[in-house]
Amino acid sequence: MLLLDLDGFKPVNDTHGHAAGDLMLTAVARRFAAAVRPGDTVARLGGDEFGVVLAALGSPVQADEIAARLVARAAEPVPSDGRDLRVGAGAGIALARGPGHPPDRLLESADDALCEAKAAGRNRARRARTTVPERRGLSSGR
Repeated sequence: MLLLDLDGFKPVNDTHGHAAGDLMLTAVARRFAAAVRPGDTVARLGGDEFGVVLAALGSPVQADEIAARLVARAAEPVPSDGRDLRVGAGAGIALARGPGHPPDRLLESADDALCEAKAAGRNRARRARTTVPERRGLSSGR
């Protein structure tokens, strides 16, 4: 799972108005959706925060690569009324081991990693230090 938060969105909204902010959110959401793999899910969680559920990764490095791609896509300018609006993004990455992972723990781990990314500077992604384990006693969906 990836958790992304836009950097510099509030000034866009406050300086250029809510219509420009809405345009920015829509453009970033479309870019994110176009930059993930088939089977991955992108969702706006609220405000300027997005979640991405990554399906079946071959390795943890794939999550890092996708997060870096999304951070780069967020930084691309958005044309609005003859000017380019810009934001950045930070990303937190949380990995789950097995199909029975607790979603709340996964989201919490991604949020912790996002906070680390933000503390390290703008336009960064960080992977959570631990993998979220399976919930004991759950089957794999049978």
